[in-house]
Amino acid sequence: MKRLKCWGGALLAACLFVGCSPLKTSPHDEKHQLELTLHEVQTNLDDLRHDINCFQTEMQILDGRIRYYENTLTALKNQDLQTTQEKIQQLTHQIQHLEKKVLNCETSQKTEEKNLEKLTAHANETTIAFTQFKHRLQEIEHDMISLAKLKTNLESLAQQLSPSSESFKTYKVSPGDSLEKIARTHKTSVEKLKACNQLRQDLIVVGQELRIPTG
Repeated sequence: MKRLKCWGGALLAACLFVGCSPLKTSPHDEKHQLELTLHEVQTNLDDLRHDINCFQTEMQILDGRIRYYENTLTALKNQDLQTTQEKIQQLTHQIQHLEKKVLNCETSQKTEEKNLEKLTAHANETTIAFTQFKHRLQEIEHDMISLAKLKTNLESLAQQLSPSSESFKTYKVSPGDSLEKIARTHKTSVEKLKACNQLRQDLIVVGQELRIPTG
């Protein structure tokens, strides 16, 4: 800009010197002065062209840098966008995997709950059946005791009604008794006890009445 102003000033001075100079000079001096002025103008023009070329070169350099920064910025944006998309995809896959795990856990939990309900129902049924079986055993044991008493009474009655030379006494079975113990206590044998009471086995129950020979 300074050189452009200088060139403008020199051109203006040349014009003033040629057309407006009040001094009278010789043609040789005027020619020399005009050549000097034209040379200065030419020099300023050359400097101006040089500055314009430099300016254009700097503009090209700046334009190249701007394009480089723009390309770099675009590449970084694309890279960040790609990285973000990859992270989003990874997170999406992880979320889907977790959702599948949660669904499998829920399905397993429902299956376990159903199995637990079945086991609970089976346990309740087993408890009821065991209680019924226990009651039935108690009833059977009570019937056996009643039958044993009835058998003893019938045998005693039959013994009383039938003539016999051998005498007997009655003994009620206590806890811990056995035929061997009863026979040893009353000085008789197990075979006689079984024969007198018509027993086929050595099994006796508490409360059962046995006939023990005394003769």
